[in-house]
Amino acid sequence: MHTVRLVAGKGGVGKTTVASALALWEARRGRRVLLVSTDPTGALGQIFPGVGDEAREVAPGLEAVELTRRVVLTHWRERFGEEVYRVLRSLLPVEREILDYLEGVPGLEEEFLLSYLLEAEASGRYDRIVWDSAPTAGTLALLEAQALFYDHLTQAHRLYLKLQGYLKGADPTPLIEGWRRLTGEILAMLRERTRAVVVAQPERLPVVQGLELMAALARFGIGLELAVLNRVLDPQACPDCPPYAARASRQRAWVERWRAESPVRVTRLPELDEEPTHRHSLLRLAKILEGAHGGTHA
Repeated sequence: MHTVRLVAGKGGVGKTTVASALALWEARRGRRVLLVSTDPTGALGQIFPGVGDEAREVAPGLEAVELTRRVVLTHWRERFGEEVYRVLRSLLPVEREILDYLEGVPGLEEEFLLSYLLEAEASGRYDRIVWDSAPTAGTLALLEAQALFYDHLTQAHRLYLKLQGYLKGADPTPLIEGWRRLTGEILAMLRERTRAVVVAQPERLPVVQGLELMAALARFGIGLELAVLNRVLDPQACPDCPPYAARASRQRAWVERWRAESPVRVTRLPELDEEPTHRHSLLRLAKILEGAHGGTHA
C-alpha cells in the first residue's frame, strides 16, 4: 500500500491547490494526513494561513508544514553534523565552520528534505503524506540526485576500504554506510510506497511538460495515480462571450492531447470563480478528485 502521494507539475498550474484538496479529502475520510510543501513559492501559506516550518493542524485530521532550506539544513546538522565534523577533523586541520561550507554542497539539501518525508512516514503518526513538490525541473533533479548519491556513496565506501590502511583517526565507514542506508531507504519509499499525481493546465507548455514528467517518473520507478488537468473552461458557460469562447476553444486541443496521451486516469478541474483559498472551494475540488478515483473524468 502506498503512503506517500507526490503532487507534481509545472510551476503555476495549481499544483499546491490540488495537493491541498487531496489532503483535505483524505482527512475528511478519517485518515491522519500530513501535507508537506517543498515548493519554494510558499503558496501553501496562502491556502492555510499560519503554516510554517513546524507541522501544525490546519483542519481536523490534517497537519501541514512548509519545508524551507533553513529547516532542512538544520535537520541535516542535527542528525549528521557532529559526526561529519569528527571525521573531517581527524583527516584535515578544520574548524567547526566547515559545516557551514558543507551545507552548500549540491544535493545535500535535497537528500535530507526526503529524509524528512521518510521519518514522517516511519513515525506512525500519519496514514497518508501528501507531498506538494517543487516545479517540474526541481522535482526531476531531486529524484535523479537520489540514484546518483546512492551510487556515489557505494563507490566512496569501496574507496575507503582500499585506503583504510593509510588513514588514521576517526573511521568514516559508519558515516558513509549510514548515508548509503538512508539513501537506499529513501529510494525504496519513492519506488515502492509513493504514487504520483501530475497536474497541468490546458496550454501547450504545461501539457507537454506534464506528459514528459509522467514518463520520467515512470522511468524512475514511481507509480502514477492520476493526471489532473486544472482550470478547464466550460464552453457552454458563456456561449455569447467571444473572448471566453475563444479561450475555451484554444484549450480543447490540449484537453484532448492530455486525455489521449496520459497513461493513467484523467480528471478535469474547472476554473473556479473565486480564489481556491476558501475552504468550500477546496472541498468542491476535493469532491471531483474523489470521484476521479473511481473512473475517468475527462
